[in-house]
Amino acid sequence: MVIKMGFYSEEVIKEVQDRADIVEIVSEYTSLKKQGGNHIGLCPFHEEKTPSFSVDAEKQLFYCFGCGIGGNVFTFIMKKENLNFPEAVRYLADKFNIKLPGNMDKDLSLEFQEKREYLRVNRLAAKYYNHCLLHTREGSKAMEYIKERGLTAETVEKFYLGYAPPSWDGLIKFAHFEGVKIDTLEKIGLIIPRKDNKGYYDRFRNRLMFPIEDVTKNIIGFGGRALDESMPKYLNTPETPLFSKGDNLYALSMIKKDPALDTIVVEGYMDCITLHQYGFNQSVASLGTALTKNQARLLKKYTDGVILSYDADEAGKAATMRGIDILAQEGLRVKVLNMPNGKDPDEVIKTYGPQHFQKLLTDSMDFISYKLFLAKKDINIQTHDGKLKFIKRAVDILTGVDNEPELELYAKKLASELGISVQAIKKEVQRRKLADNGYEYKKSHIRNNNKEFHKISQVTGFHKAERKLLKLILENDKLRKKMAGQLEPRFFTGKNTKKIADVLFEMIDKNQDIDSSYIFNYLDEEGCAELSTILMENVVLKDGELINSLIKKVKQGYFKKSIVQVREQIRKAELLGQREEINSLLNTYQQLKAEMNEVEVSNTPGKEGA
Repeated sequence: MVIKMGFYSEEVIKEVQDRADIVEIVSEYTSLKKQGGNHIGLCPFHEEKTPSFSVDAEKQLFYCFGCGIGGNVFTFIMKKENLNFPEAVRYLADKFNIKLPGNMDKDLSLEFQEKREYLRVNRLAAKYYNHCLLHTREGSKAMEYIKERGLTAETVEKFYLGYAPPSWDGLIKFAHFEGVKIDTLEKIGLIIPRKDNKGYYDRFRNRLMFPIEDVTKNIIGFGGRALDESMPKYLNTPETPLFSKGDNLYALSMIKKDPALDTIVVEGYMDCITLHQYGFNQSVASLGTALTKNQARLLKKYTDGVILSYDADEAGKAATMRGIDILAQEGLRVKVLNMPNGKDPDEVIKTYGPQHFQKLLTDSMDFISYKLFLAKKDINIQTHDGKLKFIKRAVDILTGVDNEPELELYAKKLASELGISVQAIKKEVQRRKLADNGYEYKKSHIRNNNKEFHKISQVTGFHKAERKLLKLILENDKLRKKMAGQLEPRFFTGKNTKKIADVLFEMIDKNQDIDSSYIFNYLDEEGCAELSTILMENVVLKDGELINSLIKKVKQGYFKKSIVQVREQIRKAELLGQREEINSLLNTYQQLKAEMNEVEVSNTPGKEGA
């Protein structure tokens, strides 16, 4: 039995596990949709385009039918956050405000303890900035700016906005009073060492502050907007152990995880906040950077569709074009909101109202149409040369369309606009595809939905019988008592079914309640995956298949494997001339054969089929 619980008592583990609902926890990392009795979504542990990840709310377990990873809420957090078991318990206890008894931090890794401290200090800093905004004379100037931008008190509270005063050491003094070490402030990017190496100063000064949360609502960094002429206008936390700009999205923790709801992606904090205030709650900001692959992957866990709503200036258009390709490569349905010239989303809502912005959203173009729209912008298609130039650009764009019906629709629209045949456009697209890539094109466009699937081991007849028996023992109290006297853990020969049997039979011997989600806490990663497979399978015994016949099958597997192993040991002993060892092994062999024969001829009555 693998004891992962360490220094935590079983009562403590159960309290944390009972409070930490697995659907709620997993939903912070991937979008789940109720389907029958389970919740289904994209696996957060490997890349896939079709959901194969399942969460069972009743049994409080998860399992991926693609990569084979499974377990309970602790297993999930350990895998996702790279924690050991005590750290996962502490992580969830912190999250649900469960007070753990005594000082139990001594066995937590230094890395985990540091991360907890960094998150605590960021939360303290956010509290400090919020206090400075709402309760200081200097903060009143920042509040004036907030009111000028049309933000309400409710919005300030929702986003926990703050103000960094202009003093060089305001945060440093506050942190010192709270007992925070100076090197902690430096490591999470809140202060900067002076050039003469004689002390530090606050990184953020005279700025409106935007706390940045990760998907689990931990504050991992800050953005600050200058309220004077300081440059840069927007300043972010630098790369730290907690924060990487290209791996996060502002306000992602506030949106709903629903594949059916399009997520609006904007550039800046104020655009995002304004959209939320006016009811566009599926809005996030890309932290002032061009979209990255990691940000696209994060979005895919929340939604199937994205509407890019960047500024209408040249930089915004360039960022839109880059973002389109990155999002599409991750399998997202991409649309582009055509912003009025020189405007950003905040300005559009303030100038024309939220109804107008909603109309722009409704009229958003799919990304191919947007690319075609831009390609035509500086061309007069009424002229012969202009028409040919646009056709060349359009064909270049359409080579990226693999779906035949979709290509047909674009070709028809272009043909109507340009006065040429649909077939001519499609033929040119196909010619371009072959000319550009030839056979390699075809190979590169073969889609492998779950390319990181682990190779799942073949299951033998004996192994299947072991799984069925374990499932029945776990879930049927009457059968459990009936079978307990006929089975022992030694009869389970599968590497991982044996681990489960060891735990299960020990719990039965101790008359403990059998809670399948709790058994995970005693298993290693492979054992957890095996138990998840067993619990997620819909085991139905075929007509005429008896419980006794399953027990017989499992025992046969054990004796056959044991006999083969003893034969091999006898052969080795003979080669070495070990007479006493040979005699001992022969006795064992005869005993095993006799027990095997007893099992073979046993024909116990009873129709206890399930």
